[in-house]
Amino acid sequence: MSQQLPAAFADLAHFVPGWNYSTEQARSAFRVQQSQPVLEDFYHTVMARLDEIAAYLDAFALDALTREQGNLLELALMVMEVAPAIEYYHLPDVPHAVAFEKFDVLPTPPRYRVVDQ
Repeated sequence: MSQQLPAAFADLAHFVPGWNYSTEQARSAFRVQQSQPVLEDFYHTVMARLDEIAAYLDAFALDALTREQGNLLELALMVMEVAPAIEYYHLPDVPHAVAFEKFDVLPTPPRYRVVDQ
């Protein structure tokens, strides 16, 4: 997997490839394995750029992203996965809930496609 992001987002490159996953199940599994301080660092760093990320990606068709654009989209999806842990639960996993491992998340294909360059 490419570790690149579009040039305008090079400051976020240290999160790639560790934080970008193409499925909700993989993002959730990764989230619950992280410490709260690690989640907070990621959240605050990427969230500060989320409007820019959305505006940038809005210019491209989701069915023909470059790997760099796909990496950026996956970071944005991950920040949405992490947001409840930061904003509501203040824990990596949902408190007083059934353990994440006991859920069967139905796999769904990503709604975007990265094209080979």
